[in-house]
Amino acid sequence: MLRNKLLEILGIEKIVHSLQGLVETRVALIKEEVEEKVVSSIVKAVPLVLVMLSATLFVFFASITLGLYLSVVTGNTILGFGIVTAFYFLLGIIVYLMRNNKAFTKVFDKQIRKKRDS
Repeated sequence: MLRNKLLEILGIEKIVHSLQGLVETRVALIKEEVEEKVVSSIVKAVPLVLVMLSATLFVFFASITLGLYLSVVTGNTILGFGIVTAFYFLLGIIVYLMRNNKAFTKVFDKQIRKKRDS
């Protein structure tokens, strides 16, 4: 009882309530900022995912078409699709060997930083 009266006289109770309100407001503001960043990231990611899906389907069907075309040209189904497979295999080896190349990684690093900063 005496303690409450002392706190009331000194005005500490009002300061405590003010600080509580300030902290609650700050937490709500931070929560809102985080939600806004998450929504913004999702909004940016959805079109990118759709473009990547479309590009993947395009490459997939173009590869099948090229394999069938080369099968007709060579007269051998296995050879036609084998040529397409060899192309992707060589492409994979080239990318694997270039993964530590400074010029190669610099291009991707620059693109990532550009996207992150925007």
